[in-house]
Amino acid sequence: MSEPTVLFVDDEESILRSLQRSLRKEPYRVLTAGSGREGLEIIAKEKIELVVSDQRMPVMTGSQFLQQVRERSPDTVRVILSGYAEPNIIVDAINNGGVYRFIGKPWDDEELKTALRQCLERYDIVQENRRLSELSARQVKDLERLNLRLESAVADRTRSLALAQDVLESLPRIVLGISRDMELIVSNDAARRELPAIGNALPGADIIELLPEDAVNAVRRCLEAGTDSQCAFDWDGRRLRAHAALLGDPAEPRGCVLLLENSLP
Repeated sequence: MSEPTVLFVDDEESILRSLQRSLRKEPYRVLTAGSGREGLEIIAKEKIELVVSDQRMPVMTGSQFLQQVRERSPDTVRVILSGYAEPNIIVDAINNGGVYRFIGKPWDDEELKTALRQCLERYDIVQENRRLSELSARQVKDLERLNLRLESAVADRTRSLALAQDVLESLPRIVLGISRDMELIVSNDAARRELPAIGNALPGADIIELLPEDAVNAVRRCLEAGTDSQCAFDWDGRRLRAHAALLGDPAEPRGCVLLLENSLP
């Protein structure tokens, strides 16, 4: 990180030399200008973190100079260095020049160093706040984009599930979805229409209470062995053939699908 730059503007050369001597060991670069016009030329070419200007200068006062600094380099911390403290000067400097601090002449070297250090700390705080605000704004935009993608994904998933449900309902075969805990999770229209026990059952019902023993055993074999299982059985005067197909990883299945169809004599 480069050292900060402090610009002193004063029409008295002796003042500028004295400031340079006082601050020669400070951890920042010191530039000087003998007038407001010269100071503005420097600001146009250099990044200036802190500018300290005398108030009583010919052609352009310190307040007028700092007002232009505020317009051209708004982040630069602005300070008045003056042996006069007329109320109207102070008000004008604050209102038009956005002056952060007044330092009186003659100054105490240690107090001056402390004041300049505090001004540079303020500059750093403002920059860090801006960085964090920009970061926060970017994160908000990223979150908004993520939410839009998530909403789109949810909408696509919802449409896919609706389509899958439509396909399931339209199948002419009886289809039952059963959890690994042997509970009825879903049934299609054919199942509810052709099997009264299924039509009256609520999701989560234990299949032991709904299906014949042979069908229950086929489901159990499928879930425990991790492979598909088939069997045939009689139910309410119908001969049915059952096919239990595993859902998910055989080592940890999510459940199975039980397909039922009329068995040929």
